[in-house]
Amino acid sequence: MKKGMVYLVGAGPGDAELISVKGKRVLQQAEVVIFDRLINPFLLTYVKEDARLIYCGKQPCRHTLRQEDIQKEILIHARKGKTVVRLKGGDPAVFGRVGEEAALLAEHHIPYEIVPGITAGIAATAYAGVPLTHRVHSDSFAVVTGHGSKKSGAPEINWQALSKGVKTIVFYMGIKHLKTIATELISRGKTSETPVLVIQWGTYSKQRTVEGTLANIAHKVEQTGLTNPAIIVVGEVVALRSKLAWYDNRRLSGRSILIPGAEENHAALIDQLKQQGADVFAFPLLTDYAAVEREKLESLLGSAESKELVFLSADSVQLCLQAFGEHNLDFRHVHSPIYAADSSVRKRLRSVGIQAELLQDSHPLQLPVFIGKEAEVESARTQHPRQGEALILTKQRVSQKNIEAFQRLVAEQHVNSLLITSRSEARQLLTFLTLSGIGPKICAGLQVCCKGKDVKRLLQAGNIVVQSLIEDAELTELFNMFQTEERVVMEG
Repeated sequence: MKKGMVYLVGAGPGDAELISVKGKRVLQQAEVVIFDRLINPFLLTYVKEDARLIYCGKQPCRHTLRQEDIQKEILIHARKGKTVVRLKGGDPAVFGRVGEEAALLAEHHIPYEIVPGITAGIAATAYAGVPLTHRVHSDSFAVVTGHGSKKSGAPEINWQALSKGVKTIVFYMGIKHLKTIATELISRGKTSETPVLVIQWGTYSKQRTVEGTLANIAHKVEQTGLTNPAIIVVGEVVALRSKLAWYDNRRLSGRSILIPGAEENHAALIDQLKQQGADVFAFPLLTDYAAVEREKLESLLGSAESKELVFLSADSVQLCLQAFGEHNLDFRHVHSPIYAADSSVRKRLRSVGIQAELLQDSHPLQLPVFIGKEAEVESARTQHPRQGEALILTKQRVSQKNIEAFQRLVAEQHVNSLLITSRSEARQLLTFLTLSGIGPKICAGLQVCCKGKDVKRLLQAGNIVVQSLIEDAELTELFNMFQTEERVVMEG
């Protein structure tokens, strides 16, 4: 019987790029992923298509799964021989209850690994421009829970030792008890003017900060309505923020953009947007799967009819040849003339020893066979006067991981903007919303920006309202569309 393996993985504080290389690798290998509310939902796009996703998010006074139930889920799947990832926000060993989960696995002789992550207390403070230690201002720091196990939830802390013995203090889960924290520290020796910084959603573009002192921080936080998830930093190092803050005030800070297309297709654009302070989440919403039938391929072999084969994309060349091989057929027995939809397709055909004419340079086709992915074929047949036949190499389906990631990114307000740069991306979005059953209403709260009037018409026909239109790919025009949102930064 196959033995299961459990990885207790820290997902990092929020910025998806802060997960470790090892954390991402084991996530990609997982057969079962048990994840909580504080992970960035974009990380779910890394898991395998057939991986099982189990949400165990916890919010104050509202637990989806109790800790005992979470541990039971881990055991159930590990005993079935599955590779399980328990994905936690931040670092699993910093208020992540990893000790309890690891002890249970050890008790049941199930192999496991703990994969560290960057904890919010370190990452969020760094993004806010506050170093936890400093040669002049702080030679020590402590990470403390701001929430106790008593019924009231008040923290159970040695306030005297904390106030007198540590220069910089980082409280987790302490917003509800901020007034108590400030009062206790002042009564044990911290001056009322000690600087304090509260950071909500640290390392996300929606990061918000409230700065003050022990005397006034509780009132300021109440005024702004800032809530969990947030950390509280107390100490003189907070004063360094006025010179060292680097993250909050970039051009697109506060803007989070979803692009329904492969990240590699937008690499330069994504890099520029991120440099300007935006969060960018780019992933294909639909998954291709092989759909070509043997009979369709056989109909192309030694055909007496003068069919003309039209390859619609560079990918279609490799996919077609691969399909011939998988069905034990020989492409050399195809005697029909071959055409390429554009120069990139002709270049790919030549790279495998097939000469082809460009479609626009050729005479009118009589019996075309359009070869490509489902969306490519549909587009070609509507544009060509003779609709012809179709050899669909791949069809598209919706995976649970992409439904989960998309819904959480939007519903949990990790995304406030939608950018569509082509008709194919628009079609992919509309197909995804239909196949998944989500529907276009989910986009109602987003700023939708698209490139080209034809893309706008396509989206609006699918009941998606477009607020912004760009006619070309100029980054300056795009940046102007995504106006910086108002930030909450209160100086004390």
